[in-house]
Formats: sequence, structure tokens, C-alpha cells
Amino acid sequence: MPSRRRLLSALAPHRWVLEPALAVALFAAWFVTGLPYDMSAALALVFYCAAVAVSRILPTVALGLLWVAVLLELAEQDSMGGAFRVIASIAVVVALVGVAAHGGRVLRWLDFASAILVAPAMAYLFTVRGDLKFPQFGPVIAGYYTSQGIGFVLMSLLLAVIFVAAWLLGFLVARQRAAQTAVTEASPAAGARRIGGGRQGPSVLVWLASSGGADVTEDDADRAQLVRRLTRTQLTVDIIGAVAFLVFCLIAGEQDRAAFVVLTAFSVAVALRRMSPAVALSIAWLAAVLQMTTGHSILVSDLGVLIVLYATAAYGDRVVRAAGLISAGIGAFVAALYLTVTAAVAQGYYDLLSSAIASVALQFAFLFVVSVTVLGLSWVLGLLVRTWRNARAARRARDAAELDRDRAVEDVVVEQERTRIARDMHDVVAHSLAVVIAQADGARYARHNDPDAVDEALATIASTARSALGDVRVLLAELRQSHPADPDRPPGAHDGPQPSLADLDQTVEHIRSAGLPVTLERSGALDAFGSAQQLAAFRIVQEALTNALRHGDTGRPASVVLAAAPADPAAGRVPGLVITVRNTMKETTPEPTTTGALQRVGHGLPGMRERASLAGGSLTAGPEGGEFVVTAFLPGVAA
Repeated sequence: MPSRRRLLSALAPHRWVLEPALAVALFAAWFVTGLPYDMSAALALVFYCAAVAVSRILPTVALGLLWVAVLLELAEQDSMGGAFRVIASIAVVVALVGVAAHGGRVLRWLDFASAILVAPAMAYLFTVRGDLKFPQFGPVIAGYYTSQGIGFVLMSLLLAVIFVAAWLLGFLVARQRAAQTAVTEASPAAGARRIGGGRQGPSVLVWLASSGGADVTEDDADRAQLVRRLTRTQLTVDIIGAVAFLVFCLIAGEQDRAAFVVLTAFSVAVALRRMSPAVALSIAWLAAVLQMTTGHSILVSDLGVLIVLYATAAYGDRVVRAAGLISAGIGAFVAALYLTVTAAVAQGYYDLLSSAIASVALQFAFLFVVSVTVLGLSWVLGLLVRTWRNARAARRARDAAELDRDRAVEDVVVEQERTRIARDMHDVVAHSLAVVIAQADGARYARHNDPDAVDEALATIASTARSALGDVRVLLAELRQSHPADPDRPPGAHDGPQPSLADLDQTVEHIRSAGLPVTLERSGALDAFGSAQQLAAFRIVQEALTNALRHGDTGRPASVVLAAAPADPAAGRVPGLVITVRNTMKETTPEPTTTGALQRVGHGLPGMRERASLAGGSLTAGPEGGEFVVTAFLPGVAA
């Protein structure tokens, strides 16, 4: 694979030489087959080869040169040899592929119309003006036997299938190139891997046809590839299935040389049905028309048509699926018409056509209904399998998305639990350390004048540290446990005993002993509130007093007011608990900050607001006339 990448990379700048080299090869083949001294033939072949040479860089000019060559042949009275006709047909196929692959949208559809119109012109040059003749029987119409007209129609159909298949090949190449361009623009690294010829890169056919002269502006560039990448198992199964199909048809029916060629073509189409449904459909059409031109009726190998139609619906992209559906309708019409005409010719109806028209029409209608039913059901079965496969993939994607969602919900719950524990840890540690620091500083200053105050301070430090240690142990025990995403678990629920409003007295005493006078007032039945409201209220008061001790004026008292507020329907207020904490702010001169510096935001105020919000309430905090006021409302009724 690395050697292939190096080879493709080395040949990439010289891809434009491909078409001129093919043109030179076709012109050389004319010399090998025998150069006729005919100026008109030489001029027509020059135009054919020129159309091939410029089909990549000048697709518009190539299509014009192709039509000039065809019109030159039609205007010439002398017939060309069979070798010349084959070379001209190959040139038409290559030019049609190049124009469809490198032309714009309008030119591409003009190329499609040319593929259909050039087919009868080339069939006329093959049959009427060429060496390919059909038996002469039946009524004479305009100087030609009926059999000759049937032969011309079959030859036109054969060439139309070949030319349209060539156009479809170029069209799909252009679509895949547009899709690869979109991928490359979206992700240059992925595009480099694709163009580099790796495992997920384009096929050699698409690589050779890329980098055309005209910009491709495809509105709906399908991501499906002309040549799909199959696993080794899938490729092996397809090849073994095609060989089994070939053996079965050889055993089930008699095979002459022409029937064996038809069977081989169908077997190749069956082998390629999953790797490239478009190519398989083209080969199946070629085999079917070859079967009709050789005079065969229904063969066992016609089962390959059903397999290919199934594959176009099951594995093809949007264009290939549409081509398969159209082929089912046209194929049913052509098959019914062919079987009806051949049966009429075999029974001599060409002499009694006027009296047997009703029987022939009825036979055609019956064969058409049967053919379109069989072919259509094969295509519909492939579409149903494709739908089932897409539904199964969507179901798997949905299950994976639901699993990811459940994991995300669990991660969010765990993160919320950890955030709550971290907030509790902050409240416990900040409050305890603030009290310990204040008591230690006071004891250090009072140890010479009041030794008893030192003992009291040390006792307070020990009590505060012991209480904090117990709270920290509870929090660490919760942190070691992995709480499941239990929907019945209330927000902020704890596994161990948690403080309540009754424990505020001890907290206030700690703050007082640390040097901040605090007054505590209660109003109403506070003990009747639920544990969630009491815990939130305790933590809010604890954090507000700790901030007052650390940042406020400890020479002036702070106040805490807890009041049970009744409901007020007129004001739209529900019953709840109102918390108000006031402390005097220090008179400090703000220090200048460095340019671009942001004010540091701690965890205290956001933590208090989060606790009030989780309890369904609200909290405001800010300076008011030299004081810092924290006001919170926690809704709830007596438990």
C-alpha cells in the first residue's frame, strides 16, 4: 500500500496525459488494421481522436468534435470497414465518459442526450452502411425488410445501453470527486489520506478521472463511492456467489457460444453487484441487449438481472437507485416487446399482422405486466432490505445515544455531589480556621496579662477543631462513596447527621470567642422547617459570620435575624424563612490594581447563593450604608 501511494503521488501531475495517450493509441490501431486511402475517413478519425484527447481539459470542445465526426460519417457515401467502426465506437465511449466526468451541469446533460442520439446514428453506420447485416424476411417497408428494421432497432438499443452506461460512469465519477472535494475542504488531513490512495481512498478509476478542466458544482454530492470498499469476507462471498451462479446456469440450461458469453457477462455483473452497483447495472444491460441481438429468448442466466436490480436498491446511492428503478420499467417494456416480436416472427405473423394485431397486443400486455412485476419486486425487495438495514443502524445509534445520555446524567449527578461536598468542606474549614486563627492570635497577645484567657482560648480551639474534624470525616466518607444517579435522592441529601438551626448557638459562640460580638434573634417556629431548609440556613449564617470575622470590623457587633415569614397571597409570597445577617465593614483604602487584573472571587458568596437556589429560594448580599448585609429567603412550610 505505501508503494501504491508513492506511485499515485508520482503520477498525479501527469494525469492529463491519459486522454491524449488513448487518442494516439486509437489512431495507431487504425494504422495496424490497415490504413485506407480515404480523406473523409481519415478526417473523421482525426475528429474522433481529438474529441478523446481534449475531453478532460476542454469537455465542451470534445462534445462538439464528437458530433462533427459523426456527421462527417453520415454525409459520406462510402461505407467504413468494421475495424474503423469499432475504433469509432470506442472513441465515442471514452469521449462521453470524459465529458460527463469533467463538464458542468448543462454540458453533462447535453452529453446524456448525445449518448442517446448518437446510438441510432452509429447503429445505422454499423448495419445499413456497414458490414453488419441481418437476415432478410418479412414485409418490405421503404425498400427494407422488416427483419432489417428489427436488427437496426436492436443494434441501436445495444449501442444506447453502452453509451448511456459510459455517461453514467462519468457522471458518478464527477459526483464522487465533488464529495471528496467537500471532505478535503472540511478536513484537509482526511482529504490527504483519501487522495493519497490509502485504504479509505478513492478507486484507481476515480483517481485517474479526477482533476478535470471544468469546476464541478454539484448541489447534492452523494458520499457513496462508485467503487465501494468491501471487506475480504464480503469480497470472497461475492466471488463465490458469482461462480456458483455460473455453474448453476451451465447445469440448468443448454449453452451455445453466444449464450455462454451472455452468461459470463451476467456472472461478472453478479460478482460486482455490491462492490459497484452502477457498473453491475451497466454490464447487466449490455448482457441483456447482447442476448436479444443473438436471437435468444428467456435464459436461466436472466436471474442475474433480478440480482443486479436488488443490489442497485440495496447498495446503490440515490442516482443508482433511481437508475435501477428506471431500468426495471424500461427493461420490462423492452423484454415484453422483444418476446412479442420474436414470437410473432416465429409464427409467421409478419404476413398476417392485420388479422393477428389483437392477439399480439394482448400477448405484449401480458408479458409487460409479468416482466414489470418480477423486475419491480426485485428492486422493491432490495429497497426494503436497505430500509431495514438503515433502521437497524438507527436503532443502534439511538441505543448508543441513550447510553451516552445516561452516562452523562450520572456524571452530572456525581459532579453535583462532589461540588456540594466541596462547598460543605469550604464552609467547615473556612469557619473553623477563622475561629482557630482568631483564638490563637488573642491567646498570643493575652498570655502575659491574662493566663486564664489563654486556657479558654485553647479550649475553644480544641472544641472548634474537634467539631470540624468530625464534619470533615463525614464529608470524606461521602466522597469515598459513589452515589448512583437516584432520582428519589433529594438535592443536597447527606448520609450522616447534619447541622440544623439548633446548632447555630454553638457557631455564634465560636464567633464571639474569636472576637466578633454577635447577636442572634429568632422569630417564629423555626424548628418545624424541613432538614433541607435548616441545613441551607445554617450554612448561609455560618458563611456570613465567617466573612464578617475575616473581612469586617470586629470592634462592632454583627447581628443575625431568623424569622419565619407567613404567606402573603396579596403580595404573591409563599411561607418561608427569612435570614438577615449584618456586620460593619472595615474602613480601608482600596489598593490600585494592575492593568488587566481581575478581582478575585472566592467561594463564599457564590456558595451561599447556590445553597439558597437549591433550596428554592434567593439570596442578596452587598454593602448598605457602611454595613455588609446578607439577606436570604428560603421557601417552605412547617414539616
